[in-house]
Amino acid sequence: MLNYWDYLTFATSVISFFAFFTYLLVYLENRKKVFKDPPLPKKLPKVSILVPAYNEEKTIAKTLKSLLRLNYPKNLLEIIAINDGSTDNTLKIMKKFEKYGVKVIDKPNGGKASALNAGLKLAKGDIIVCMDADSVVSKNALKYTIGYFNDPKVGAVASSLKVYKPKTFWQNMQFVEYIYNIFLRKVLASMDSVFVVPGPFGLYRRSVLEKLGGWEEGNLTEDMELTMRIQKAGYKVETSLNSLVYTKTPDTFKRLIKQRIRWYRGFLINARKYRELFLNPKFGDLGVYTLPLYIVFIAILFISVASTIYSFYTMARDFFIINLKAGIEMPEINLNNVDPPYLFMSVSTIFWLANIVIYAYIFFISMQMSKERNFIKGFLTYFVQILFYPFVLAVSWLMSIWKEIRGAKIKWEK
Repeated sequence: MLNYWDYLTFATSVISFFAFFTYLLVYLENRKKVFKDPPLPKKLPKVSILVPAYNEEKTIAKTLKSLLRLNYPKNLLEIIAINDGSTDNTLKIMKKFEKYGVKVIDKPNGGKASALNAGLKLAKGDIIVCMDADSVVSKNALKYTIGYFNDPKVGAVASSLKVYKPKTFWQNMQFVEYIYNIFLRKVLASMDSVFVVPGPFGLYRRSVLEKLGGWEEGNLTEDMELTMRIQKAGYKVETSLNSLVYTKTPDTFKRLIKQRIRWYRGFLINARKYRELFLNPKFGDLGVYTLPLYIVFIAILFISVASTIYSFYTMARDFFIINLKAGIEMPEINLNNVDPPYLFMSVSTIFWLANIVIYAYIFFISMQMSKERNFIKGFLTYFVQILFYPFVLAVSWLMSIWKEIRGAKIKWEK
């Protein structure tokens, strides 16, 4: 006999299949152009790169060195490092780069957004770049992204993020996630639906930044908030596959959970702030498809995890009942006379298997997009990730929602 849970599980499998298949169709429709970036303008713009840092003594030197190696005319490149009240040697290390032309700002701790706004006041570039102090950028990243600003409607451009030298189990799980997001963000750009330009090497048109008032200080996810504001103002957000950025990610379970709580609670806050974007045809696919589907996916995540736990529970229960009660044998299924519940669950299983296959194919495309060559390692990590990672995401979302419901104090966690 089927119950409501069976129907709910079936519905989630169908919705997931529909979403993955839609993203795949969008990619296939645009596959001839997704790998190409627009040509550089005849007159290159002045670019200012802002590097806010708080207690980043272990990574700030690598970040600044990678920026100094950028393949871009030095007379058109300005690098501004902002020390946001660090208590370690971050400022001291920053000052060592002044002899290479890096400008250094030292200010009291006020948060990442306040540091970016301080840098914006000093910056002279027509294009403003935000660069996290725990990331390194590929040599030609700027040349791959600048061409998008030939379109006056483009307000921001995202780069493609990869995990920097993953070592721990949790970093390898994030490796798969970041690779997949390269595909997803490019597809969303084709749909004019990008709602977050990540901190590492996100590019903005200066005139748009100044018109909209810069970064919102005190926001948990200032990059997401600014991207939504740019979308609301009617500007386009693009993304470049070839502009590769390598970012340091949490190496332990505890740090990963803390980071995700900030990200997800930040989404809840910004979704509430920009609720007029949701289900609003004025904002195209972003309003009527991408943002509502993101909410649906959160629900699907909870249902999928709960369904998996329930399935393991029922299998364990049945196993012990059968083995503890003498004379009870495993029921046999006559394949010539399959009851509707078995048929129903078989169709549901087929959809979930189809989801895994499509997701695997998308991951394969993502590996190509991100120029990853070790496909065997990538897919082995992928299969481990789909078994364990949903539980991490579900726990993070539950804690984020609970914190938001009870109005917990907002605290920025790296």
